[in-house]
Amino acid sequence: MYLIALIVLFVLLGVFAVQNPGTQDFSLLGYVWHMPLWVPTAVGMGLASALLVLQAGTAGLGSRFQQLGHAREIDEHRGLIADLRDENARLREEVAARRGELSGLRSGATPPAAPAVARPSWRDSVRNWGGRLANR
Repeated sequence: MYLIALIVLFVLLGVFAVQNPGTQDFSLLGYVWHMPLWVPTAVGMGLASALLVLQAGTAGLGSRFQQLGHAREIDEHRGLIADLRDENARLREEVAARRGELSGLRSGATPPAAPAVARPSWRDSVRNWGGRLANR
């Protein structure tokens, strides 16, 4: 956006310089300069360009600093979520094993072995890819 604004400003300066080839006396604080009409315009354009470049360089700094401040908290929450998921999986296995024992006691059969923990599929690793990149 800023680059487009700069290009438009420079094009307008070129059009102004082509359409106003004459010279004029300019006075400021007792000094008098005899120069083409487009020179003061170019100085103003240079100042406007410098302000646009400064604005473009500092745009979004506040949000970047906020992201840096929250990165540690986000990592702590992700660790807590991972711990809770592990505990949930362990408790599910334990509940399944207890149900198997109870059904075995009722029917008189031997309880089945606990189910193996499912390994993550390639889809799970693709889904978690963004999270892994965000923590770097």
